[in-house]
Amino acid sequence: MPSLIVERDGKVYQRSQCLAHRATETLIFSDSSLYRKLDAWNKLIFADAESAALSGDGDSGSANGPTLAVIDITNRCNYHCPLCFAETTSRSSYYYLSLEVVREMLASLLARTPVPCRHVQFSGGEPTLHPEFPRILHLARDMGFTHIQAATNGSRFVDPDYTALCEEMGLQTLYLQFDAMSDEIYLKLRGQRLLDKKIAAVDNVAKTNMRIVLVPTIVASVNVDQIRPIFEFALECSTHITGISMQPAADIGRVRLDAGQERPAPFNLADMAMEFGKQTGLTRCPADWFPLNAVSMITQGLGRLRGELLPSPACDAHCSLGTYFHIDERNKPVCITRFLDLDRFLRMVGQIAPAKTNGGVWQRISRLWQLKLLSGCFDNQAAPEGMTFERLLHGLEGWEDKSVGRAPGWSRTGFNGMFVAGMHFMDARNYNFRRLKRCIVQYVTTGRQVIPFCSYNGGARLRNAEELTRLEATAEPAGARA
Repeated sequence: MPSLIVERDGKVYQRSQCLAHRATETLIFSDSSLYRKLDAWNKLIFADAESAALSGDGDSGSANGPTLAVIDITNRCNYHCPLCFAETTSRSSYYYLSLEVVREMLASLLARTPVPCRHVQFSGGEPTLHPEFPRILHLARDMGFTHIQAATNGSRFVDPDYTALCEEMGLQTLYLQFDAMSDEIYLKLRGQRLLDKKIAAVDNVAKTNMRIVLVPTIVASVNVDQIRPIFEFALECSTHITGISMQPAADIGRVRLDAGQERPAPFNLADMAMEFGKQTGLTRCPADWFPLNAVSMITQGLGRLRGELLPSPACDAHCSLGTYFHIDERNKPVCITRFLDLDRFLRMVGQIAPAKTNGGVWQRISRLWQLKLLSGCFDNQAAPEGMTFERLLHGLEGWEDKSVGRAPGWSRTGFNGMFVAGMHFMDARNYNFRRLKRCIVQYVTTGRQVIPFCSYNGGARLRNAEELTRLEATAEPAGARA
């Protein structure tokens, strides 16, 4: 039976109605006004797609293609974190995907229609433990992938030579596990003291042209108070840390949020937005927070101007939300909503119409007129010193094309920015098939299928069958490699 979404006392709950089990109710959003704002964006983004297929029918697939494809290249990990949703190192053998298998998986992404997927994240396990990881990076770069990421614990990036090699082979961004600025918290969440290694990895990446997104897994009553210290650390390193992507802990894999204690209210994205504002004083909730799918208005507008289809982050609004900061030369942050009517800007960009003729003076005039209308969303008086509407547009170009934002001279045309966001992966307490149907972060199997993140790791947990297939085909006994 379908679950019910219930609003009560300014909060939102999901109430299960399973006939086989006792009815339960879980807090899924601690601020109903923010929840309603996200709902409004869903109605705007999916105005023409509200159908039975998207409302959820129990199928574990997505109606979207992947905007970001994830490839687990090994299940081996050198940590044994109590908080691991993937349950790595829990088996007696490891697999390493061969270079040829990875090539076939990558090729399947480029062959997707109508929009190829050119953004890939290598994961695991710990992907850097794959003996061919640098060659895999080089392969993805040579095949034409425009953004290459690694989801990593950072342990191998304490070696400056290995860090430089990964950059040379094509790695562009590290999604770096980073839970706290306190070793006591790493002991609780990861089972060992790790802060020095995390900082060493960040310092080594700072010597390259790669970028870092810090990825804290947030557990209620454990590291919620670390949001501000993590942000302050990111500001100190703002030339190479481009964002923070918080992940409320999901009760899947090795994670046991309620083991041996009274179950705390699970941390959710509304908690993240409210806590960030409370701890830093830099944002208001819900005014300064927007769902990731709102950014799809930018890709729609750019696509119309270019006359081409672009990959669009049109996930469900309740999957991910965030805010964005301008960072000045003194590392002082200013939320972009202080000088830009972001809601109006995004909606107007999404309505940009292509020129009626190809090329020529009229096309240029048409584009200039649309940019003039957009500039009305920008407040010159409130903008930080040196920030202009033109620089803002260049910043958007750097967001859409990562190579632009890392090119020489970028600081003279664009600006230093940083996002703070959260992505909430689902577990049995908050599983939602509508969200699943709109998933844009998808795993690639060795059979070249794509599977939504929350089907692969939660729900049906299709990861188990896929890893069994890989182990049978490519496994090596534990300890076979150093």
